[in-house]
Amino acid sequence: MSFVTKNVKLNLGFGKIFEIGFVKKVLDKLKEFRENKYMDNDLLFILTYMASLSTAQLSRDKIFEMAASTDYAPSKYFKKVVNLTKNWHYDYATACKLVAETIRHERVKKLFNRLANAIEAGEPDREVLENEWKVFKTIRKDEYQRNLESLRKWTDAYVSILVSTTLISIVVLLAVTIYSSTNPVLSLIGSAFASLAFSLFGVFMLYKSSPKDAKTHDLSIKSVEQMIIARLQKVLLPISFFVIIMFSVVPTIFNPEAKLLGIDMKGLGLVLSGIILLPLGIFGWIDDKKITKRDEAYTAFIRSVGSIVAGAGVSVAEALSRIDQKNLSELKDLVTKLYRRLSMGLDHRLSWEKFMGESGSYLIHKLTKIFVDAADMGGDTDAIGEIVSSSNLEMVLLRLKRGLIASGFVNLVIPLHISMVGLLLFITRILNRFTTLVSMMFASQMATIGSTTDVLNRVPVTGLNLGLFGSLPLELIGKYSLIISLILILANTLAMKVVKGGANYFLYFYGSILMITSGLLMIVVPPMVDWIFSIPSFLEGG
Repeated sequence: MSFVTKNVKLNLGFGKIFEIGFVKKVLDKLKEFRENKYMDNDLLFILTYMASLSTAQLSRDKIFEMAASTDYAPSKYFKKVVNLTKNWHYDYATACKLVAETIRHERVKKLFNRLANAIEAGEPDREVLENEWKVFKTIRKDEYQRNLESLRKWTDAYVSILVSTTLISIVVLLAVTIYSSTNPVLSLIGSAFASLAFSLFGVFMLYKSSPKDAKTHDLSIKSVEQMIIARLQKVLLPISFFVIIMFSVVPTIFNPEAKLLGIDMKGLGLVLSGIILLPLGIFGWIDDKKITKRDEAYTAFIRSVGSIVAGAGVSVAEALSRIDQKNLSELKDLVTKLYRRLSMGLDHRLSWEKFMGESGSYLIHKLTKIFVDAADMGGDTDAIGEIVSSSNLEMVLLRLKRGLIASGFVNLVIPLHISMVGLLLFITRILNRFTTLVSMMFASQMATIGSTTDVLNRVPVTGLNLGLFGSLPLELIGKYSLIISLILILANTLAMKVVKGGANYFLYFYGSILMITSGLLMIVVPPMVDWIFSIPSFLEGG
């Protein structure tokens, strides 16, 4: 008895250890995925940071220590190098080689090996770091462009997937409706799951091929639009979810033909839910436009600040007053506030942090921090401004190329979504109406036959219509059309957001547009079909 108990405890203990190990492995994979997601961007930023610091003629110890103190993904490897040199008394070349052996990311691994070789060869740190920064800029640009080319091809493939899945859903519905099926519900559920799987596969491939490029920062201080979105979404998002559940999903479960004031409940719920989310999307769209203009203006701004401070030998506040305001575009108000704070003698780091936060831009946040740190360490502001502005310009130009692809894709997907949902609703309404008419016709004919002879009294209706239009409940057609429409809304919203990039508030923008248009189609298409195919009743006799 004791042996059995001990054995059970051991088994339970092993199972618990296995479960904990599995969870830890999954968490480690997720952590690694998050780190690698923006690894290339962080590599560009940390090399820009180190190249800027090198203009101050800092020691190698100081450069590596400051690089290790940053929040970039590769900074943890620089911490290991610092640990090996400070605590274990390795030289930097050996430490870089040892750390490189532990790195999985191929590009970071090669970087540390190159640093080790350059240090062994005795090359000057400034020259090495500037060369690495220039080389990686070229590599990053080439990779980004290759990703864009892949993304362009997958946008075409996604459009084909979108059309194919919708048409397959319609064909399955037609087949189940026209021909008798032992289990039509199971067939339609399988079709819906297949549509969802294929659509999400297309979205996943778009995500995999798209460049990973954050556009908004995650600081506590944010732009005006981002603060409005953060406040409103806490209220509007639950309300929108509640509305679509109560007005679209629940009524469809019990009565797909339910109406409120003569308006289809399914469509009304989608329209109301989309209208509730629309303000979030509009504020997000405005914020994205402003961030784009700020990033474009930042290149000239930071270069001018660096050159004026270095050339005229004045403070940053004085340099800000000498910049031509006409070239600042969306940065004008932010620069004015920054100038006032610095002129009043407020802490310059807090003033710059306020500037970075209010810009809402990921690039401005990362690159301004580099400029401020390097300038505070006594670096050449002219050279720093040139390095920082060059990195910013590179990313801005690449984003413009991505924007061309995204605008073409969005302008194609939205009309295509309207066409596909409209076609789906058109077909389902015709099937609904035709099935009803056929059933009424056979019922009438059977009543007539029964009044004259009882030969066919025992023959069922489905025996006369040869198994056509007899096995599918009409309410199932309405449920199926809503499910497929929701799948298309979800997939297309995610696809447009992935291709566009930027912050998650674009989900509100695209989702609200698709929900409103789909809801309007659900309200308009069925009555239009009824009007077009209205047939005088021939069952009244005479």
